[in-house]
Amino acid sequence: MKSKTVSIVIFISLIILGACVSVVPESTHVEPTNYLLTSVDSNLSSTDSDFLNGMSFYVRQVELAPYLEANGLVSRTESHKVEFSNLHRWGEPLDEGIARVVAKNLSTILGTLNYSAYPHRQKPKCDLEIGLHLERFEKVSGAKVTLVGTWQLFRDNQQVDIESLAEVIKFSSSVTDLDKSSQVAALSLTLEKVSEHIAVQLVRRLKTE
Repeated sequence: MKSKTVSIVIFISLIILGACVSVVPESTHVEPTNYLLTSVDSNLSSTDSDFLNGMSFYVRQVELAPYLEANGLVSRTESHKVEFSNLHRWGEPLDEGIARVVAKNLSTILGTLNYSAYPHRQKPKCDLEIGLHLERFEKVSGAKVTLVGTWQLFRDNQQVDIESLAEVIKFSSSVTDLDKSSQVAALSLTLEKVSEHIAVQLVRRLKTE
């Protein structure tokens, strides 16, 4: 009799356990997508034409507005309202990504491999240092991205020039993840435009020295 009672208790326990297992919901966790900014085509300029005449340059750590330091892609829906994506993130610290891309762009445009960028160290006897401060770097309404800030030129650790930067790029928009890919591509394009502007100003300045 005792054995039969124990069997009944075990049977009921298994039924209860099975019911508990069956009501556990499936996980709704979604892995985030990570993005990287990209540089221009390396065949844009030939390295046979060194527009810096052997001089080296270094792109310093990029200064970002505090809200841009978040890991998620940023969208500004109104002038006073921003949204941070939890599912679409940068695959590297944004300041490092911007420094990497601008340095690579300048290398390609100016035709030189004599450069380095944060977080790496400067090359020995670095001739030119380039600083960037970005106040805006995000998607805005109307399927556009914007970049607003300044760039600075340093010689012998002294600032010798500063100029404002402002770029707006329109991109194709959709309700899918392709929208975010287009957003990142457009942000990369703003850095290409900025790099072209900096390159022109560097060459122009060196010609007058």
